[in-house]
Amino acid sequence: MYEIKVILEAIKDGAVNPGEAVIRTKIPRYEVLAIFHVLEGLGLITTIYSKGAHKVYKLTKKGEEVLDGIEKGYEIELVIKNHNENITDITQ
Repeated sequence: MYEIKVILEAIKDGAVNPGEAVIRTKIPRYEVLAIFHVLEGLGLITTIYSKGAHKVYKLTKKGEEVLDGIEKGYEIELVIKNHNENITDITQ
């Protein structure tokens, strides 16, 4: 969780590319790239510029809320839902 918090903090003040995040956080580039991929998949960051392999990211509203919660010491729960499937209650 520490790395995620540090990456989110590095992005919160504006748009950042992975190279800038490496410099700000001192986290190895391969870890930063992996974390960016996960954060984007979770909707916590979004790409605002992309040309070839160069991408620039910023926090989404959800990302700001998660960072705020982490900074306040809240427990973060992750719920994964498939919105394309009908869920049947089997307890009936």
